[in-house]
Amino acid sequence: MHSSISVSSEGNTAQALKVLLAALLLYCCLLEVVTQAGFPRLSRIQRRIASGKLDALALQATSAEGAKTLLLVGNSLVVHGVDTEMLRKEMAPRFQSTVFAIENTQYLDWYFGLRRLFAEGSHPGVVVLCLSTRQLISKGTDGEYFAYYLMQGRDLLSVRKEAKLDITTTSNFFFANHSAWLGSRVSVRNWLLGELMPNVEQLTAYLPQQVSAMPSVDVVVAEGMRRLQTLQALCTGQGARFVLLIPPSMRPSDRSDELQAAAESAGIRVVIPYRAAEMPASYFEDGFHLNSQGAVAFTEKLGLALLQEEPRN
Repeated sequence: MHSSISVSSEGNTAQALKVLLAALLLYCCLLEVVTQAGFPRLSRIQRRIASGKLDALALQATSAEGAKTLLLVGNSLVVHGVDTEMLRKEMAPRFQSTVFAIENTQYLDWYFGLRRLFAEGSHPGVVVLCLSTRQLISKGTDGEYFAYYLMQGRDLLSVRKEAKLDITTTSNFFFANHSAWLGSRVSVRNWLLGELMPNVEQLTAYLPQQVSAMPSVDVVVAEGMRRLQTLQALCTGQGARFVLLIPPSMRPSDRSDELQAAAESAGIRVVIPYRAAEMPASYFEDGFHLNSQGAVAFTEKLGLALLQEEPRN
């Protein structure tokens, strides 16, 4: 009698585990579907990023109208600092400009992101990467979001080496690379926070930001040049010209002049529409991002500078 009760109990436990595993699998599948299909519909930022990526992937060296294509990539400095429609009109008809920007991204995000864009069929005539000198030499990434939206799975070990990831973070990147939910969960949380507290961005603008001292000129130039040469080689290998765009800064010691001089001597184009501390403080929204007035001024100078990127055979 005891034996039959034990067998029955074990059978019930096994059945309960199967039901639990099935429920967990269904839950995970539901999260994936909702994230992939629903999040871009709900989030204006995610919708803009998804649209920008589709536009970038569709680029070939020359547009159907015969214009040279130009892809501008970057982070929130592009989102706030470049008037996309104004740039498009300013550069037409010689260039067709496309903007693909993702907040919180830096050099590693875009080096590996460009590798993925090229691998998936994007072939612009000119690639313009907008980063500050600090972001150019940074070893950081946008975490799991980068792992899903910008990183190729085959680049994981290279990312681990370049970003100096520990084993836990590397495994997180591995799983995030295969899961929209894991890759987007921080963005989903931020979106929910924005919906619940719509004025949170105004609040954070008043919080003091601790900014570490800028590295020495020698460090910025040496590391910056190494990375610029890597980017140039990547783009050249895909038949595209590479340009680094340095956005306006209120800080006078961003080392951009020294980096530009070194890059130009090596045949790498670096565009600085406004020198460090040249743009009026009233054109900045928070001391870092431009406001609408600053964006118009920056875009106007940017368009004129990029128009010099004449097609080369």
